[in-house]
Amino acid sequence: MKRHIGIIATALLLSSNSHAFGINDIKGSLDKSDKCKPDDQACKNREHLKGAAKVAAITIAAKYITEMVIEYHTKNISDEEAVSKEYKTGHDNNLPDQPVASVYTTTTLPSKVVQPGKKVTIQSDMVVVPGRKQKDTLIEERLSIFDNEDNTKELKSLTKAVNEETKRAGHYSNEFSFTLPEGLPQGVYPIKTALLLNGTAAQSSNNDIQLVLQVDSAGQMRLVASAY
Repeated sequence: MKRHIGIIATALLLSSNSHAFGINDIKGSLDKSDKCKPDDQACKNREHLKGAAKVAAITIAAKYITEMVIEYHTKNISDEEAVSKEYKTGHDNNLPDQPVASVYTTTTLPSKVVQPGKKVTIQSDMVVVPGRKQKDTLIEERLSIFDNEDNTKELKSLTKAVNEETKRAGHYSNEFSFTLPEGLPQGVYPIKTALLLNGTAAQSSNNDIQLVLQVDSAGQMRLVASAY
């Protein structure tokens, strides 16, 4: 009970700065008191409390992640000519009419299970082939982080250009790096990345991470028991 009250009190202090997040819109979806029998007030009270604690956790997560700094780095592995040559060998010596992403893979480093205060990197490998009818291609990558309680709620999104100066296709390595702040509620945070070609999503990837608060004597990360 004390843990729930502490979380809710903290959230009330933070929520004054989180109106844009629309926290009131999700209260109904997290309060399951309607499943209780009409005359079971104890059940309703428990569900109200659980729902309030979850709303509080979402408010806290929104506050921390919105303010979190995301670093970005990109590197050109090979140029447009090399990519075109390789693509043509498997396609009757022809390029596609429009630019295409022939490769898009992502890796979460150092792993998908992390602790607060530790750096996380989403690393992408992408190969974009120029189009025969359209060679200039703006390549971008978008990173979106969602809440661990309500996976439909996007907490932060960042889109960065890969080849803004050249607009040329090629083979690129890309990285988004961030440190999950202390105080962020534990759980699984869905992270989605998308490769955009001229503003349109060409491919996407899921990179969910699990935030844990403790490491045992054997060095294994584990979740702290929840009172929900």
